[in-house]
Amino acid sequence: MSDFELSLQALIATRAREMPDGVALRHTEGSSLNWQSFLEGSLAMADALQMAGVRESETVASMFPNSIDAAIAWAGCGWLGAIEAPINTSFRLDWLAHAFNLNGARMLLAHREFLPAVWEIERRLEHLEMIVVFGGMPDTLPQTGLRIMTAEEFLSQASPRERPVPGLWDTAALIMTSGTTGPSKAVVIPWGQLAAGSNIDWGVPVESEVIYSPFPPYHISGKGPVYMAARHPGSRAILAPRMSASEYWPHINDYGCTQAVMLGPMAEFLMSQPPRDDDAANPLKRVLMAPVIKDIEAFVKRFDVNVFTCYNMTETSMPLVSGREALFGEGITSCGKARPGVEARLVDENDLEVPPNTPGELILRTEPWEMNQGYWRMPEESFKAWRNGWFHTGDTFIRDEEGRFYFADRKKDYIRRRGNNISSFEVEACVNQHPEVIESCAVAVASEINEDEVKIAVVLTPDSSLEPHALLEFLRTRMPDFALPRYIEFLPELPKTQATLRIQKARIRDAGVTADTWDSADAG
Repeated sequence: MSDFELSLQALIATRAREMPDGVALRHTEGSSLNWQSFLEGSLAMADALQMAGVRESETVASMFPNSIDAAIAWAGCGWLGAIEAPINTSFRLDWLAHAFNLNGARMLLAHREFLPAVWEIERRLEHLEMIVVFGGMPDTLPQTGLRIMTAEEFLSQASPRERPVPGLWDTAALIMTSGTTGPSKAVVIPWGQLAAGSNIDWGVPVESEVIYSPFPPYHISGKGPVYMAARHPGSRAILAPRMSASEYWPHINDYGCTQAVMLGPMAEFLMSQPPRDDDAANPLKRVLMAPVIKDIEAFVKRFDVNVFTCYNMTETSMPLVSGREALFGEGITSCGKARPGVEARLVDENDLEVPPNTPGELILRTEPWEMNQGYWRMPEESFKAWRNGWFHTGDTFIRDEEGRFYFADRKKDYIRRRGNNISSFEVEACVNQHPEVIESCAVAVASEINEDEVKIAVVLTPDSSLEPHALLEFLRTRMPDFALPRYIEFLPELPKTQATLRIQKARIRDAGVTADTWDSADAG
């Protein structure tokens, strides 16, 4: 198979030709899709989009749970040459309006459960004209100027006619990622990025894999398993609605899953469960874990799995990888070495390379089309990220003499929690909407399970009697649950630089949880 034939659409067509009745996707709630139906359903979706006036290179917004409908919609956009712009289904109000207005989509494909959030911001949407509703039309609809129809109506006249396949250089999707000094950005991801990330030699066979996918379709982690299933003959993806500690091993065992991606906190939860005599009697052959937990040897022994790790972000295609032989002893904290086809350097603030064992920002180059192509409608951000011909990750690493990379710190002001990158800028914008808040600062503080928690430092108006729990309730209606702060601390003023009066986030971050910090976990 040539590189040209490695887009998702080309792979679906190949699998439908080779094994039309083979299962492509199976959902843990009971539905399934074979390769022939995947091909026909995605081609029909492309035809319906075209009849509705969607043009090549135009964006199409989507809001789906992890589902077969989401996969068909994604593939259908690609067949037409349109660009799917999946939106985080936890977004609301300012966050949601920004996502819609940034991607510029005139059409939204959405499951009915996410429509209430859209109605709240309808008048703020600059481009949206039409919504196609999956899962049945709601019993009541608000007065709206938008054209609304069910998926069944939308697809009723469509036919699965043959279309040219996209190339590796064509755009697979716009995936939202956190902002650092501004709002969230939409990463332009080519099909070649998915192809590169799915072709890493881990030393364990990848043929005929059953890939467990509990990740949402608006994350790159939710796109990858669908692509992986198409990439490797005889493979399939098992879609689950969410990552759940109680459902994890039943799903793995019931569906015979052989491969999975696991966030470090999830591994910690699984290890915290009471041991069972049959813990090792599972079909998993390979777990890609990031970050690797401290007691990795106990995890591997208990569950009898091969564990690998990597460094990745929405913009890249697993540029640093580590095989199972490097995950023990001194190498446990390493993200691994640069994979074939990747150039990785650590540099100072002037992009000059630093020597081994010296902290520096990780910058990357790859083979053509193996990384992001910038940020949608953000030329200045794209230029900044790709300056001097290298992609700047914004993350600080240390490299040893053997070429292993060790994550040191985040240069960016983002927070990673529950598998989500959270923009401190957007958290602060929501906090500052409260009438009794003068200003705020959001930072990451360590949690008990090897990930970040959100802390906000807040300056209140002089006559305020606002309590932390009341501020948290105010935020619940304005931001996703994963971004809600666990810690709140009221300060008389925020530390700032003298020359520019910029907030010194490092001082708040370094202070961490103090005696004056309110913890929502303690409040119940």
